[in-house]
Amino acid sequence: MRKQIIHRFLFVIAIAIFAFLVGVPSSLYGDTFIGKKLSDLKITLGLDLAGGTELDYRIDLSEAREQNNDDDPANDVNLNTIAESVRDSLEQRVNPAGVGEIVVKRSQVEGQEHVIIQMPPSSNVEEAKQDAERDNRLEFFEEDPTKVAAKRLEIAGYLDQMTAWNWDVKVEELTQEEDASFHEVGPRFEDQIGDQELAERLFSASEETFLSSVVETQTEADYTIDDEGNLQVTALPKNVLALIYVSDKETVPREKTLPPKAHARHILFAYPDARRAGEDVPYESKEEAQSKAEEILTQLREEGTENFEELAKEFSTENAAQRTGGDLGTFEPGKMVAEFNDAVFAAEEPGLLDVVESPFGFHVIEVLEITPEQTTTENETQITYEMLAWNADPLRWEKTELDGAELENATVGYDEIGQPLVNLLFDDKGADLFAQITERVSSRRCNGGPCRLGIKVGGQWITQPTVREKIIGRSAQITGQFTFDEAKDLADGLNLGAIDAPVTLSGQTTITPELGTEQLQKSLKAGLAGFIVIMIFIVIMYRFAGVIAAFSLSLYAGLFLSILKIWPESFGGPIVLTLAGIAGIILSIGLAVDGNILIFERLKEELRRGRGLMQAVDLGFERAWPAIRDSNLTTLLTCVILFSFGSSIIKGFAITLIVGTLLSMFTAITISRTLLRFSLLWKPLQKNALFGVSEADVESSKKAVGAKIRKR
Repeated sequence: MRKQIIHRFLFVIAIAIFAFLVGVPSSLYGDTFIGKKLSDLKITLGLDLAGGTELDYRIDLSEAREQNNDDDPANDVNLNTIAESVRDSLEQRVNPAGVGEIVVKRSQVEGQEHVIIQMPPSSNVEEAKQDAERDNRLEFFEEDPTKVAAKRLEIAGYLDQMTAWNWDVKVEELTQEEDASFHEVGPRFEDQIGDQELAERLFSASEETFLSSVVETQTEADYTIDDEGNLQVTALPKNVLALIYVSDKETVPREKTLPPKAHARHILFAYPDARRAGEDVPYESKEEAQSKAEEILTQLREEGTENFEELAKEFSTENAAQRTGGDLGTFEPGKMVAEFNDAVFAAEEPGLLDVVESPFGFHVIEVLEITPEQTTTENETQITYEMLAWNADPLRWEKTELDGAELENATVGYDEIGQPLVNLLFDDKGADLFAQITERVSSRRCNGGPCRLGIKVGGQWITQPTVREKIIGRSAQITGQFTFDEAKDLADGLNLGAIDAPVTLSGQTTITPELGTEQLQKSLKAGLAGFIVIMIFIVIMYRFAGVIAAFSLSLYAGLFLSILKIWPESFGGPIVLTLAGIAGIILSIGLAVDGNILIFERLKEELRRGRGLMQAVDLGFERAWPAIRDSNLTTLLTCVILFSFGSSIIKGFAITLIVGTLLSMFTAITISRTLLRFSLLWKPLQKNALFGVSEADVESSKKAVGAKIRKR
């Protein structure tokens, strides 16, 4: 029993040391090792104590207003409901854990709906802006080949009407009435056209003629170069169905740069650990292969290279050497392994090179011929063509009724080879829709194979997997070449969901604290004075037990400060301290004092009944515990309700009161009890008077109850 008490006492001392080291300001340690380690641990103050940043977002309700002004009253929406939903969504995005003391409120400016976000200095403003403006729309699309085929037939009908004389008129007509775009491309040489199939058709066609059928190809990327020489892409390539008119075709001189070429042969000396080395290589080690290579090179330099082919057939470990005699033919840069390539093209003239080491072994190389880079002029045909194009992607993909509204949760997972992916969990409605969509897609054929299900997030394609059968269940996956951070970012964004209307940042300002530094210092001094007065009162009332309680309360304060400093980001940290949070702390101090008073009053009752000190301590704690437990549990239940349904300020009050309540229970029940039991191991402290109970009190209690209590 004694050993157990000592171990618990040492545990309390360890906690006290930790609370002291972390809880006190790091400036007290100066420029020491501990001071440097603890300098990043600080109490984070809220808007009312330290000021912060205010972001003003304007809600774009133009689409909703247009919807309300159309001729269909059935699709009317409530603008106030949309604005409130946007406010809730933004708060969830910038303050998901609810402990950041971030204030998000609605405002109206000149008839426009705005959302004001106020953040304390601890907040990451840039990250908050990214989260607030992020487009998290989750959309599912099904590939429908019938739409593309129907559009192809329609475009083919236009082709039948086209002539060289009415082409311009038809282009102007269709680009105004149809979802079509006009592109003039050229002049281009054949190798400058990325679509080689299209290039062959273009250069086979005659000038001022149309390609005979609808072409499926890609538009070229459009870009500009700014004044600083930076390339800015203005339009990405698009898959299109197109009608193409070859407007010009001519033969012109073209200057070409021909890359250098080399003709060489080699003898390879591989060893067992070399790449692609056979099991029967005659050289047992790398050193032996290198030594043999240098020996053969010396022989060739002394005797000449007339018998190079015979030596290659005899000594080379390359399988093809018996057929080629080591001759590699003529090749351009980049065709050989890097070490071999660099050595050959660094040679200034034909001849033997020094032994070259590569992953395949050691090479004895003779360069037979080197042709340097040269520029020539040749006559080549170039063409200019005009293209009337219809974007094929909207034709190929049909948006489904399944979207982020049916998503319950998104989590990061891994496939069978350990590649990160995002797991989607739908609600029951989403599961039914997903089954219906995959059943439709799996019953179709696209380009001779299975059709695909496309997934977009924020309007961008994420994946387009093929669907071979109906998928039943609430689960789906988004796969791609994700890193873990990318997959987690995508999952987090999907969990936040989309907002009901776009928002635009219209202003960013710095706000000053509502409570000045002077008032804050006064509040802290008042709190410290009150804390000291409470401890003095407890010591006067309960003597030595009061000293124990004062130490426990000090430890409580140190632990609370430490928690405020080290609360992890994974739990929504840091806890931002505001006036409301300070109120929660003060209330929890009252609970801690109340717990100690209940325990010590019970202890004194047991002592008056004649109990021994050790037994009185145990009984005092046991009989006070139900009252302490019930009062703290009701407080915790109230805090949970406040945190679940309250605003940001209320949540700050609730979280500090929750932490304080749990700490007060811990210090009152565990810390105080351990210290009392440890102190009673020493005989000088085993006196009732030290706990506020005199012998007269004991005798008076005995007479009052009319019974004697046997001392143990």
